[in-house]
Amino acid sequence: MILVDRIPRKWRPAIKKDPQEAAYLIRESLEEYGAETVDVRKTPSLPDDGKTVIDPDQNSTRSKRKSPKGISTNDLVFSAHLGTNDDLFPQILSLYVASGSTVADITYGKGVFWKRVQKGQYKVLPTDITRGVDCRRLPYLEGTIDCVVFDPPYMHTPGGTAHVNHQNYEGYYRNNQAENGSTKKYHEAVLELYFQTGKEAYRVLRNEGIFIVKCADEVCANQQRLTHVELINQYTSDGFIIEDLFVLMRSNRPGVSRIIRQAHARKNHSYFLVFRKSSRRTRWKGLSSRPALSKQPTLEESEQTVLPLFQKRSR
Repeated sequence: MILVDRIPRKWRPAIKKDPQEAAYLIRESLEEYGAETVDVRKTPSLPDDGKTVIDPDQNSTRSKRKSPKGISTNDLVFSAHLGTNDDLFPQILSLYVASGSTVADITYGKGVFWKRVQKGQYKVLPTDITRGVDCRRLPYLEGTIDCVVFDPPYMHTPGGTAHVNHQNYEGYYRNNQAENGSTKKYHEAVLELYFQTGKEAYRVLRNEGIFIVKCADEVCANQQRLTHVELINQYTSDGFIIEDLFVLMRSNRPGVSRIIRQAHARKNHSYFLVFRKSSRRTRWKGLSSRPALSKQPTLEESEQTVLPLFQKRSR
């Protein structure tokens, strides 16, 4: 084009200033946008009067395909993880919960999930049954929470000491006993707690809010119970949209005190399920914006926020 004097006059200063960059831009344009070579035989000559400019797109065909964005990397959040809850939980938050969001951890316990989460990144409202707040009756107004985190004891204790360290399910919820008019016991009682809490989480979540649920499958009375499947089926029928499933595998090998014959595989993994509340059947496209960081409230400040809401709702 230079040899036959087909370069528009207004382009020439830029080419003279940085010819390599100009060549790179032209080559990238041709490669990425699929422009065809201009037929110089059909291109009018350019009068050297400094006024007439030839449209560079004239007599050329350019596709509408845009250059793909992004970079190549394997530094990603993966669906399977070997480690502990506090290793994986921050990664889940980074995908689904924007900084500055109000997060209600309704089974807070000792706050293990939050050990590796940056202080002040979220407004955390910690509650659990030991603080007098039942996850099935939350002290929040409708549509006021950005994210609900739920990690209940997900195995029953059939009269022994198995699983009692997981938030002492038997002592707190008495799932070996039918109460409050319910006939559910054992695994069915575990599911009932999950289902009732799911409805309560749906109530307090704002539209497009996130519900993070920890669970694990179990064998109950020698019957395989795929808890994560049962929860997904129920929660989606209640209006939630399932967005993700994370598998967390234990780093050590679990054992049993006594065994005569093994009938099922021993569970050494659990799940984090991520649900989204949406009034429209939209698709999740990731976090588009991140609110400014705010100071994380202390436990006392959180309780001062929770109690007035609870009293107002009770009235």
